[in-house]
Amino acid sequence: MTITRPSGPAFAPRWGRSVASRRRREDILRAAKSVFFREGYALATIDRIAEQAGTTKRTVYDHFGSKEALFRETIAFACAQFVNLLPAPKELPPEPRNGVRAYLERVRALVSSPEIVRFQRLVIAEAERQPDLGPTLHVTAIAPSEKRLADYLAAAVASGRAKPHDTAGTARTLLSFATAELRLRRLFGLDEKIEDAPWEVSLSEVLSPLLR
Repeated sequence: MTITRPSGPAFAPRWGRSVASRRRREDILRAAKSVFFREGYALATIDRIAEQAGTTKRTVYDHFGSKEALFRETIAFACAQFVNLLPAPKELPPEPRNGVRAYLERVRALVSSPEIVRFQRLVIAEAERQPDLGPTLHVTAIAPSEKRLADYLAAAVASGRAKPHDTAGTARTLLSFATAELRLRRLFGLDEKIEDAPWEVSLSEVLSPLLR
């Protein structure tokens, strides 16, 4: 008798089969985030992650297949948490100058927090060995952050509070403009007391041509 084996990848994750398995998966991701952020990828072990998650090493492998796959999923999980901390368009002030400023200030506060700085250093340290981390970071953190601001700007255009323009391009430019220097300062441990006044003035200059 010939046995026909199902096609598809050798590893089939079990986390989607029940509510309990999905909860277990999230517990593992939270534990993995804590261990990876604290110890780095090289020193983190599946045994330590399983212990912190209150489960077994076998269960971790059943859900994720490998340490590398778990690391990628952990990065995506942390990115989703970051995006969820950003204000939605409807939560921002309706006047675009105030709304954009509030959004960018929230982003700046998050990217300079100790946890996010550790996250960025971890991704940079592993990016060469795992080149797909860059696309993962873009899809799960950068693009959704830009979209929230672009949606807010599109609503401002629709209401007549802002002039018609490329809202996606503006959102991308504003986020890069607001965070690039700040990220470098935090990543390299530079003086955190550098005044933000130049950034505030530049933001007004960037926004003025776009507003009614």
